[in-house]
Amino acid sequence: MSPAAYSMMPAAALGLFLLAALLPESLPGLGPLALDTLTEAAALGVPLLVFGLIGRKSCPLRFRLRFSRFRFIPFVLSASAAVSLFSFFSSYLTASLLGGAALRDMVYGPFVHYGGTPGWLLALALGLAPALMEEIFFRGGLFSGLEDWGQPAATLISSLCFAMVCGSAATFLGLLVSGLVFGYMTAATDSIWPAAAGRLIHNLVNLAMGYALRRYAVFGAWPYLMILGAALLFLCTYLAAACLESLLAKGRVRRLRGGKGPQAALSRVLCPGVLATAALFAVKIVWIK
Repeated sequence: MSPAAYSMMPAAALGLFLLAALLPESLPGLGPLALDTLTEAAALGVPLLVFGLIGRKSCPLRFRLRFSRFRFIPFVLSASAAVSLFSFFSSYLTASLLGGAALRDMVYGPFVHYGGTPGWLLALALGLAPALMEEIFFRGGLFSGLEDWGQPAATLISSLCFAMVCGSAATFLGLLVSGLVFGYMTAATDSIWPAAAGRLIHNLVNLAMGYALRRYAVFGAWPYLMILGAALLFLCTYLAAACLESLLAKGRVRRLRGGKGPQAALSRVLCPGVLATAALFAVKIVWIK
């Protein structure tokens, strides 16, 4: 199977997400949280299974399930914290510009939609479960399927599709930048687990910031959270850059392989899968409020 065919995986997943939006918010025996978790598992798992089976002989997917070395931990943790904070603040700013409903959904959505759910269960269902499912799909299957176009193109395309399938108009930029970082982690360490850890940190940071705003906004805590978050973002970015520089100097991380430079990677963006995913993303923005 060619990379162009594998590029259709995100469009298939997003199409299933849109079809699932026609379902009621809960079913007998399944509350909203359980139903949403099962929906994501099906929407990502079915295309991954189908495309993986079709292409298993001609171009099998390589999921990079082996664990990475401990020497990557400082870089992974600092880079994940930095991109998580950037994602939250960029999404918050975008949602503020879009209007009250977008802001409310972006910050308070999980606590309103799943009201009364224990915090540990929210962390499990909205933190750990998506981190595993999404990274196996995007940085495991999709990245591998696009790799014949070069790792720079695979990183860029998988990040764009990740932002469209999993995000909204408000969160698109934050998820795009996060996806680029997670894609680089996958290529540099030859393992999806650093990206999965990064996605888990990303999800937990967003939940924690939303909880803090919901609980303490009435006390005027937002300016202090902004100052603290900006300081942590600067510190984590500096630490991530320092760790990566050290790893590169010692030749301990893989460099992106394949492709013929940034222009070649950008030229692959207009592949059928990205165009189809972008069309469905436009439907998602207009249809799902």
